[in-house]
Amino acid sequence: MADPVRPPNRVRISSRTRLFNDPNQQDQKMSFKSINLGTFNPFSQEWDHTQRKRLGVFIMCVLVGLASGSNYVYSAYAPQLATKLVVSSTIGNLIGLAGNLGVYLTGPLWGKIVDSRGQRIPLFVGGLCCLIGYSTVHAFYIGKIQLRSNLDSEPNQIKLFILEFAMFLTGCGGSSGLTSAVNATAKSFSNVTRASASGTVLAGFGLSAFLFSSLGNFFYNSDAGGLLFLLSIGTSIPMLLGSIFIKPIPPIEESINIYQPLNNQQEEEQEDEHEETNGIPKVIINQSQSEEFEYNNYSDEESQVRSRTSSLELTRSKSPISRGRHTQIHQNHHHAHFNDNLPPPINQSKSKPNHLRSTSLASLPPTAISYSPLDLMKSIDFWILFICLALLCGTGLMYINNAGTVTLALGRENQRIYDKAKIGGYQAKQVGLVSIWNCGGRIIGGVVSDFGKNKFGIRRVWFLPVVAVLFIISQISALETTHVQSLWMVSTLLGLAYGSLFNVLPMLILEWFGMRHFSQNWGWVAVAPVLGGNAFNLLFGKVYDSHTIGKIGTSDELFEGITEVVRKVLKRDGGAIPDDGKHDCLVGEECYGIAFKISTIGNLIALALSIWVGIRREKISKERKKLILASRGEIVSDEEV
Repeated sequence: MADPVRPPNRVRISSRTRLFNDPNQQDQKMSFKSINLGTFNPFSQEWDHTQRKRLGVFIMCVLVGLASGSNYVYSAYAPQLATKLVVSSTIGNLIGLAGNLGVYLTGPLWGKIVDSRGQRIPLFVGGLCCLIGYSTVHAFYIGKIQLRSNLDSEPNQIKLFILEFAMFLTGCGGSSGLTSAVNATAKSFSNVTRASASGTVLAGFGLSAFLFSSLGNFFYNSDAGGLLFLLSIGTSIPMLLGSIFIKPIPPIEESINIYQPLNNQQEEEQEDEHEETNGIPKVIINQSQSEEFEYNNYSDEESQVRSRTSSLELTRSKSPISRGRHTQIHQNHHHAHFNDNLPPPINQSKSKPNHLRSTSLASLPPTAISYSPLDLMKSIDFWILFICLALLCGTGLMYINNAGTVTLALGRENQRIYDKAKIGGYQAKQVGLVSIWNCGGRIIGGVVSDFGKNKFGIRRVWFLPVVAVLFIISQISALETTHVQSLWMVSTLLGLAYGSLFNVLPMLILEWFGMRHFSQNWGWVAVAPVLGGNAFNLLFGKVYDSHTIGKIGTSDELFEGITEVVRKVLKRDGGAIPDDGKHDCLVGEECYGIAFKISTIGNLIALALSIWVGIRREKISKERKKLILASRGEIVSDEEV
């Protein structure tokens, strides 16, 4: 059968094409003389129409990213919302958790829709979700929707469900916005700039809470009602506009001249040479059938990975190396994925430093690995990362959702009456700090891990224990903080740790389990915060409620009596029912101390697990390197590896 028609000027890449560096096309560093103002001016003649469109799409994606992280601002209005609705801290945490559920549970669904249908539908639906969700919460806050029918009754469960579902919708909207924006950005930029462009969108997601809390503090003087109105407009409009204007602008197909196509005779000669003299291994992936694979490279218009059977060719064993010598090493490996023992790309530079050569021998590109979600569930490494994410992210969400409550507990200084505007300013400051350092952590974590890996050969997995240590320090700082003026240190450390966590974990999932199913695999891993966030937030609510006036009594009985009289008068006249103070906590850091002690223990467990998985991956990498070197005829000891 004849080959299908290919676009002109496209070099055909055989299924067995080898990857070589073209000496005639070395990377050239751009000199500063080649950069002028026109390079940065989209209206100059150096920019064509396609580049301007791509810039417009990128700006819209950043705006959508800023609108998508609004759930992190919940703690800025959570105490006021709980006070206005006269509900306990536990119920307040349940309301916040509904938003988190919307973010994390719907991620895999939105990813599948975006991959199959594009960005328009998810962005439009996401904008409506944010508009309806925040408008409903605002209606509850200003009293248009009453949570309880009378003063003495418990909250109406149906209306409470409506309120929680409204928060769930805000999370759904944020998840759809971020998924669509990152997807469009990744498809619009080449490999050279894709990471930076996508990182900017993710940084906008992290800055969302700071943006909205600052605007709310500026325009509405920290009034929760004004902030909720701002959120309903500010989150929905960018997504609705994005559904019209956001469409991927694929980059001009990058040159593939570094791939030198070989004719059939050359291919076979190259293969024989590599099999017999160079000793490039064909690693067993199924012991019973002695099947092996051969690493191949593909390229298509969208730079996407081919199916498992086309990107990794399965062949029958012909090499004596694969018979008996490495059977034990691979006996537990399933043929459906290639997790631990794949060979490196064939071309290895002899001028590389030893640690870089060692890293390249022991690691594989994500395109050479393919774990389906079902395969993922069978991996011990997946479950270790899942538990680490649940513990660490749960700790982060506990503080993020309750930063306003912690601020209130410290800022009121054991007094029933306090300056609400002053406390509101402190709350906005903590939310802003967490947001800024959440953004900074996503950037700094990536730069540091890339630098450590590329410069010193430090595997990315060893940055996970560093993140766990940051979480531990933040929790200890929270336990030692007794004044609201010092709370900035806790918010900074927590935000940095939280942002770094969401930089390191996705990269580990990509590197260990492959690119083909990355979105789905990460979506399943991201279910962990639902479990951890629920557990730690409910823990915080229970601990806080156990120290409230309604539980431990009040020293101001006269104030309580006056409040009760006013509540009855307002009820009779149809006025708003004020808070009776029973849900207030006046014992400072003791209001939440036990919760932070338990979260510290959870972080210590995550630290131990992260060290364990690091040791596991080191052993796997050493085995792979020994296998490759042995297949080349190089005998090495464990110390040399």
